[in-house]
Amino acid sequence: TAADKIRPTITLTADRNPLDVDHPTATVTGTVTATMPDGSTGPLRNQPVEVNPDVGAGEPRTLTTDDGGNFSLAITPDDQFTIVEAAILETDQVEAARSPQLWLEVRRIGARALSCAVTPTRVTTTTPITVTGTVVYDTGSGPRPLTGRNIVVRDDKTFQILGTAPLDGSGAFSATVPITAEPGFHPLYVAPDIPSDDLYFFPVNCGNAEGSPPVVLAPGTPRIENFSVTLNELGQAGVFGSIETPLGPNGEVLFYNMENLPIDIEWSRNGKNRWKHIGQLVSLQNGLFGTRDRGLPESTSDPLPSPGSGYFRARFNGNDFLYPMIGPVVRVR
Repeated sequence: TAADKIRPTITLTADRNPLDVDHPTATVTGTVTATMPDGSTGPLRNQPVEVNPDVGAGEPRTLTTDDGGNFSLAITPDDQFTIVEAAILETDQVEAARSPQLWLEVRRIGARALSCAVTPTRVTTTTPITVTGTVVYDTGSGPRPLTGRNIVVRDDKTFQILGTAPLDGSGAFSATVPITAEPGFHPLYVAPDIPSDDLYFFPVNCGNAEGSPPVVLAPGTPRIENFSVTLNELGQAGVFGSIETPLGPNGEVLFYNMENLPIDIEWSRNGKNRWKHIGQLVSLQNGLFGTRDRGLPESTSDPLPSPGSGYFRARFNGNDFLYPMIGPVVRVR
């Protein structure tokens, strides 16, 4: 009868959970205790136990308890979650028993590209660039280099993959790839090439010391708009205009920061040669520039040649993200 049988209880524990790339294997230990027909309790020795290391996918293995009622099995999961279960089949002396399910989890680690640098940072045509850096991961004991993988470089403006390069034994990489210089900012995605179903890693885009992704700049040509000049009674020129952002092929704004750009104002008697620098203006946040309540030249000791009539133009000498630009010539009488 049931009262004459041994009533076992199975518990399962793992020496580590979750697992990660540095610790891919867990030792699962089971303990079988039993209540004897006389009411006493203790470990159940030499008891066969069916252990399923992956419920629903794995095949059960039969293990036997030792003198302490214990059994163990090393398990290396092949999925993010693995369910372990143990069972004792009913016999004439022992009742059937089943353990609570033990869930083993595999923790994915971010593989992060560090200290990314790109040269050159300013390109003008289809130009090779070189991206360098290192890739590390950290499971809790400090950063370690990621090796045996590739780095992928992508232009996140056009979403074009530019190329790949291997990670060496120290996790370092150097990728020389071409980039087509459509005007504007070209933020780069630089990360280890890790499949979406990778068991241990997920890629993290690289960043500089401030955490921002590396950026390649392709200059665009600004526009000088609404340029006008008027002469005052002192023979000075009142100048107004704006420097406008370059536009992309679909009319999109390429650069939003058109502030603090130096605009040189020049004068020529014939509008063809011998241009004279008469002053410099600085653009406001919206790209506007002007003399406001003063005229050019600023020094009354260096006025425009009398009577001041002639030709005026605005010149911008360029910077990292804008090409030099000479605006339209305006004649003033």
